[in-house]
Amino acid sequence: MRAFEGDVRLEGERLVLRPFGLDDAAPLIEVIRAGEDFLPPNFPGVLEAEPIAWFLREGVHNVQRYGLGVHLAAIGRDGGDLLGTIGLFKVNRDHLTGEVGYGMRPGARGRGYATEALSLVTDWALRECGLFRVELRAMVTNHASVRVAEKAGYVREGVARGAERDAEGVHQDMIVFSRIAGDPQDGDERGRF
Repeated sequence: MRAFEGDVRLEGERLVLRPFGLDDAAPLIEVIRAGEDFLPPNFPGVLEAEPIAWFLREGVHNVQRYGLGVHLAAIGRDGGDLLGTIGLFKVNRDHLTGEVGYGMRPGARGRGYATEALSLVTDWALRECGLFRVELRAMVTNHASVRVAEKAGYVREGVARGAERDAEGVHQDMIVFSRIAGDPQDGDERGRF
């Protein structure tokens, strides 16, 4: 899985997915100040210069450093703005599987950016990384994320009951989706359950 070595840069029609760096400190601080809710739980949530700098320099890259996945900034091609984040994680080399997660800033939602980012990462994982299966989980109440998964060609497999705890500690049901190597890329070509 040599695809995890070096900088990962994926380019789409409207997005560039690239590693986070110190240049992302200002937008990250803006996100924290605004209380935007799209960041993964491992991202800094407080306005402290040293932890933010360490995270952008080191912390966010550890998953890739250890060959377990990658976490990328979703940047608009037109203005270079941070629109969101996407990660491939829980990579299992024995089974050639991984899981993907994403989040878009509130102002970027509903405009197809999440679908483009998800398609780029999934195609890369299944082709360049040699994975056979990429899984995605979305809360049953997150209709936007469910629609993104479907538009990116993911197949709905079922519901994992109580599979994730939310911020209040309540177990939430998650819809499990997947794409596997050889699946058509266009979500409209797939059957639905």
